[in-house]
Amino acid sequence: MDERIWGRLLPWRQKAKVESPSAQIKFAPELRITRNDGWVYLLLRLGNRSKCTVWVQEASIVLIDLDAQCQTTVSNGAGRHEILQNVGPNDTLNVSLAGTLYDAAGRPQGPYSCLVSTNVRYRVLDQWRNVKLSTYRVEMAALSVRGLHSARWYDKKTKQAAGSIGLTPKEHKS
Repeated sequence: MDERIWGRLLPWRQKAKVESPSAQIKFAPELRITRNDGWVYLLLRLGNRSKCTVWVQEASIVLIDLDAQCQTTVSNGAGRHEILQNVGPNDTLNVSLAGTLYDAAGRPQGPYSCLVSTNVRYRVLDQWRNVKLSTYRVEMAALSVRGLHSARWYDKKTKQAAGSIGLTPKEHKS
């Protein structure tokens, strides 16, 4: 039987063919704590579960509600970590963000905590993309991680504020 006829008789085969290659990209960055040999690390885990190689350009972080004392430099509350590496198909790359977070916080000499919003810029199939991670509350002492907790409530709060009062984005700008 001709394949065109099979395609009409079996609609699920048509759907599988229609799916674009970009829909098959499964790139999932996440913040994690990892323990190794008595040390605790704050890692950005870049998991690529697709058949394409992903070029990861950078991770940028924004610190919200920073609670720090004895800072040795002026804190701008933001940082950028250049990654500049490929993550191959079905591979994972771990990148430490502790130094970037420490610098963005103003290099505090005691314990500090903040909400961290992370954005990863990457390129796949000749297209630049950004993925925003969930917000986390991070507790640290210098470069050592003390705690990492999900702050989903903050993400919900910002979404509600952006859509509050039923205003359109054009009305927000004026």
